[in-house]
Amino acid sequence: MRRALLWVVLSLFTSPAFAKGWYTIEVLVFAQNHPVSSEIFPSKKQPAYAPQPVTLGSPELNEQADSDAVGRGAWQFLGEDSAVLQFMMERMEQSGNYRELYHATWRQPVGSKQETQPVYLRGGNTLSTEEGDIPELEGTLHFSESRYVHVDPRLWFNTEVEGERIYVDISESRRLSGFQAYYFDHPMFGMIVRVTR
Repeated sequence: MRRALLWVVLSLFTSPAFAKGWYTIEVLVFAQNHPVSSEIFPSKKQPAYAPQPVTLGSPELNEQADSDAVGRGAWQFLGEDSAVLQFMMERMEQSGNYRELYHATWRQPVGSKQETQPVYLRGGNTLSTEEGDIPELEGTLHFSESRYVHVDPRLWFNTEVEGERIYVDISESRRLSGFQAYYFDHPMFGMIVRVTR
């Protein structure tokens, strides 16, 4: 009986609910060069992001970022030797159908949604508009962990449809149940997320 109780207590304290786990995250976002879609997209949609995101590569700019995690190298870009999806993107670009908007790999702690901050990313070209220069791609990814790792994306892609410049988004939350690549689809652009220990 005591052994069973000890096992329950130990399993609780090693649970992600009590301690943040560290993960390596790789994100690849790409545009479709020749999108074909009969879908009608709302023209007045404007970007909205998760609050207080950590800027990848410069986490110290966010006062809310875990200083201990920052000191241990969290949210800093890793080298190309840590990227697994690079070869995939090269093959996609060779087809002439896709164009890279953003590709990065980093490590960060992931805990519950309340204790894990979203990350901010931007990529693609810089576009000149009436409102000024804006990034082609911008948004946040919010990773969290309960039983599985989850990601809540709010990615916005500024594109042109029938001569009108509009924003389209990927905002489908997903459970990442294993250490593999997950694809987020949209007629105009797509994202691949890979999370490993």
